[in-house]
Amino acid sequence: MRINFKFTKSVVAISVFLLLASCGFKPMYGENSVTGSNLAQLMANIEIDRITNISGRQERLSQLIENNLLDRISPRSSNGSGTAYLLKANYDVEEQGYGIRDDESVTLQNLKLTVAFRLVEISSDDTIMDGTARAIVTYDLVQSDFSNLAARETSLERLSEEVANQIVTRIGTFLSNNQQNSGS
Repeated sequence: MRINFKFTKSVVAISVFLLLASCGFKPMYGENSVTGSNLAQLMANIEIDRITNISGRQERLSQLIENNLLDRISPRSSNGSGTAYLLKANYDVEEQGYGIRDDESVTLQNLKLTVAFRLVEISSDDTIMDGTARAIVTYDLVQSDFSNLAARETSLERLSEEVANQIVTRIGTFLSNNQQNSGS
């Protein structure tokens, strides 16, 4: 029995496209999205306020979070249309050691980053959305202080990327739903 692989590939490809079309999948950004390319423009009109820890200080992690948010929220300029929203955020990092050895030294370190954020409409100074993004990373502690420091810094970078993704997704979903509900 001989199988025509070209025909089988075509049938599978067409089936996949029909399946995706029938499930109601719509991208959040771009021309084929529910709101068209307007969401990308709305996101580009968000200004990010100074990000600080809960005691009000800026640290290296503040810069990491802010840079990740800038890369995801407004990778292109707002084309002079002005800033419509202000994103305010502060964060807290909790560290906890696990995996105790016989000599009572710690072998694993947990870092938990919690970012409280709110989106403020600049024209009315009203908070239109708020939320919390959380991420946890665990890394091994070894005998080398330099290796431990490098592992901690890498973990903080990963945490900042994760919370930035969560914040941008939530803001994008909120703005997309608001735009859709307001008849745009």
